[in-house]
Amino acid sequence: MPPVMPSGQSTKKKKIPYVIATGFTTAFLGDERSLREFIIGDKIQKDLERKGRNSVLYLINDSYDPLNYRQLKVGVNKNERLLSRFERYCGRPISEIPDPFDCHENYSQHFAQALIKRLHSLDIYPVMIDSYHAYQKGYYADFISTTFENYNRIQELISQRFPNFSIKNLFRIQCPECLCIDATHIFQVSGRDIRFGCDRCNRSNMLHSIDEVRGKLSWKLDCAARWNLYGIDLETFSKAHMAELGSFAISRFLSQEFYGGKVPAIVRYGDVMIDKELSLKLLKILPPQIFKALFATNRHRDLKLTKAFVENFCQQYLVRPGLSYIDYIRQELPKQAIHEKNHLGSDLDSHSLNKYPPEEMIDDQSLLTYGNRFSRFYYQREYKICWPEAELISSTDQQTALQARQVILYALLVRENHKIDDQKQDSIHELIRAYLHSEKLSPQLFQYLRRILGQADGPNIATLLAILPRDYLNIIQAIIGYYAGQPGKEKWREEIDQRLAQYSSLVKN
Repeated sequence: MPPVMPSGQSTKKKKIPYVIATGFTTAFLGDERSLREFIIGDKIQKDLERKGRNSVLYLINDSYDPLNYRQLKVGVNKNERLLSRFERYCGRPISEIPDPFDCHENYSQHFAQALIKRLHSLDIYPVMIDSYHAYQKGYYADFISTTFENYNRIQELISQRFPNFSIKNLFRIQCPECLCIDATHIFQVSGRDIRFGCDRCNRSNMLHSIDEVRGKLSWKLDCAARWNLYGIDLETFSKAHMAELGSFAISRFLSQEFYGGKVPAIVRYGDVMIDKELSLKLLKILPPQIFKALFATNRHRDLKLTKAFVENFCQQYLVRPGLSYIDYIRQELPKQAIHEKNHLGSDLDSHSLNKYPPEEMIDDQSLLTYGNRFSRFYYQREYKICWPEAELISSTDQQTALQARQVILYALLVRENHKIDDQKQDSIHELIRAYLHSEKLSPQLFQYLRRILGQADGPNIATLLAILPRDYLNIIQAIIGYYAGQPGKEKWREEIDQRLAQYSSLVKN
């Protein structure tokens, strides 16, 4: 990506976006811990947009950084074959290493696309800037020239300003022999000549002109240069970078003294620690809105994520007025997961979504999907429509099976009958409940119905029969009929119609 237009160039100021920067090295994808920076940057950007401020979120990919063995191990998921094959690339820029999975142009691009996909799933859409590409295109050329022209002076001033800190290599040269960038050392800069060595090659006296060497500025210099190159107005930094001798203090000094003076506002965030049992689980069990709220909470403090902490946070997070995520999972998920129309009840209809800003709304389908994963992970319960095995159908005597079929047929006729077409869902439920109560059915029958409907937990039988898909119930009753040798449902229609009239009057009264 080319540099941002210099402020002196003729253009209307209001059209220049406020630039928010985040960064990452796409040597691997990792778990959820690395996402806090982007979530906070995205929140700031969206807050500015709501206030009418034109803004943009950058993700600067440090793709010129070298690959180390630890990163490779995570990147290939400890695959011994891939580790053996790619270990020889350690030390080289990640943009010059082949993709271990043979699906992208290079190693960096593979994980860059994986990161973008993950961010998009959270409704975060940054503009990714590839640092390797920027160096190759010459966007850093002026900053590199300034660095070598003032090489010794920069080192002296840093030592004076920060007595307990020094930078031995202001520029990381890429070795022309082994192509690694992590083990080179500059011994002398004299005019346009650079004398350097490489520990990996065991060469200590290479001499090249500035125009011949390839490489990148050391991190703190690169940071100062990019502020000026891209016109960065605000950057997110972890607390480690904000220490007295951290990246920000030294980069600020370098920018002001050598690179143009641009220093962005800084938003600091705390580190994230996550229990092993939660690693790579949170993205699957929390809707994006809850996930982002969790990571943005108390942003200046460290975040220690345990199962108890996450569950407590979800108990406080409202997904509908008066209903937390945990309450939804315990109270509404068992019904929604099997509901014929696959939507929430009247207390949780779509009108309640109007109370939330668009980016905070969680639609019903997302709640269902994430809620079921959460329930399975936390409570070992999953709610879904289940088809019974043959042994479950025959797990009771034929007489009980016949009674169960009659109950299902009654529920189906209640739901199909024109007399209640205009009645609400709770009226259907009441008609079925009244029928079940009046028949004084045995506990064994209710247990049998739960078994064949695959609903050991969750809603009561009346609710199940009122909300399960009718096609599903029709198939279940037909299967029972085959087992019990019962004729078609026409035999029961006259009796059930009489019962329907009887219980309709009871509900009205």
